[in-house]
Amino acid sequence: MYGISIDRQSSQSATRQLCDQLRAMIQAGRLEAGTRLLPTRVLAKEWGIARNVVVEVYEQLTAEGYLEGRVGSGTYVAEGLVVSAAPSAESRLELAKREDGKSNASPQTSVIDFATGIPDQTLFPASAWARALKAAGEAINEEHSSYGDIRGDQALRSALRDYLFRAKGIQCSEDQIFVVSGTTEGVSLLAQSLSSRFHSIYIENPTIGFTRDIFQQQRYNLVPVEVDRNGMNVDRLSRFASGHLALITPSHQFPTGSLLSIKRRQKAIHMAEEADTYLIEDDYDSEFRLRGIPVPPMHTLSPARVIYAGTFSKTLMPSLRTGFLIIPAGLTRHIADMKERLNLYTPLVLQKALARFIADGQFERHVLAMKKVYKKRRMLLKDRLYDAFGSHISVLGDEAGMHVLVQFTDARLAQLPWKETADYGFLVETTDDYQLPSPFPVETKGIVLGYGNLTEQQIEEGVQRIRAFAASIE
Repeated sequence: MYGISIDRQSSQSATRQLCDQLRAMIQAGRLEAGTRLLPTRVLAKEWGIARNVVVEVYEQLTAEGYLEGRVGSGTYVAEGLVVSAAPSAESRLELAKREDGKSNASPQTSVIDFATGIPDQTLFPASAWARALKAAGEAINEEHSSYGDIRGDQALRSALRDYLFRAKGIQCSEDQIFVVSGTTEGVSLLAQSLSSRFHSIYIENPTIGFTRDIFQQQRYNLVPVEVDRNGMNVDRLSRFASGHLALITPSHQFPTGSLLSIKRRQKAIHMAEEADTYLIEDDYDSEFRLRGIPVPPMHTLSPARVIYAGTFSKTLMPSLRTGFLIIPAGLTRHIADMKERLNLYTPLVLQKALARFIADGQFERHVLAMKKVYKKRRMLLKDRLYDAFGSHISVLGDEAGMHVLVQFTDARLAQLPWKETADYGFLVETTDDYQLPSPFPVETKGIVLGYGNLTEQQIEEGVQRIRAFAASIE
């Protein structure tokens, strides 16, 4: 059906295979806009799989913006998508070859901190990591007495290349991967490397503070673009102005949690191509998509225009201070030269340990285990918030990552002094903490609650304290 088949011997799940094939057909125009897809029961019978797998595929592609449901009518290919030529037989063959080759704070803590971006360190596989570190240390010899390759250890870049293809569909060479000491260093390296050619950057509003600070320090002009429930609103822009970069968190916008729709992804890439510029994709936590499968990065749509930034701070631990960039082939020499001039090397033993940790499958096993933990915590937090506030709130976040955004439909709740809650035994962040001055109104205001490093008991107690605070002020 639809010319789609499931490889029962593949290491990829049936859900992933079906999503990839349907998505490719839509992108290539073989399934046209407005086409009504067959009912899930029909396809499940045809493909010999459980109906809930087909339902999950439809939900995943609807979340990405490729499909749209019409009440009482069915599921259709979304209107307005930009289609491209189907991949050549040669590229499909190369793809096939590549695939074959292969918390807790103490319950007695007086203040419950709903801090964002902090994973549960009590569940970190410390023994496996210690073994990887020990093996890496023992493997160091005279060959490794120098600083090594400025791009990073070859074994780590090789492990990353294979993992990124396997988990996210990213195709790149080892030469395009640059190991950095966290996203902060990676973004700083990009800002400095590209400053001779670019002077301004489109940046999400609201957004994480350190990225905007980095570009401001490098004398870039910040052009805020507001975020709504479909991510950065690039529809506000008719084109990218000359000399402008763009920085986007498409898979899970911070702090709103929104997912950049496929239409907006395509538009941003088209404008970048027209302006001969680059999009910087900050993919800080897409491994923790808690419903469906990870959304394919923007990099897969345009490897020549998207600079991809990844990190291990959320998946493993912030203190690891290790991340990576995937640089378009035409920029690698320039970025490498700048990295060398700045003397930005990452400790070699750490890199070798991480390479072993990934190659041995420990990294992916840990991510899978933590997805289950964070999904349970997110559901608990969401349920308790609705129990406490009912229709006075909306909980947003696209079921991903380690935080949610709580928007208030009751103006009295929205106007409470949320920065003055320590006396009530809890701390939260607000979207105002991440706001940039802008002439356009920002729709996604509220409080941001992280749950990665909180126990279920702390989540329960924390929501009670939030409710008590709101009641006392009202």
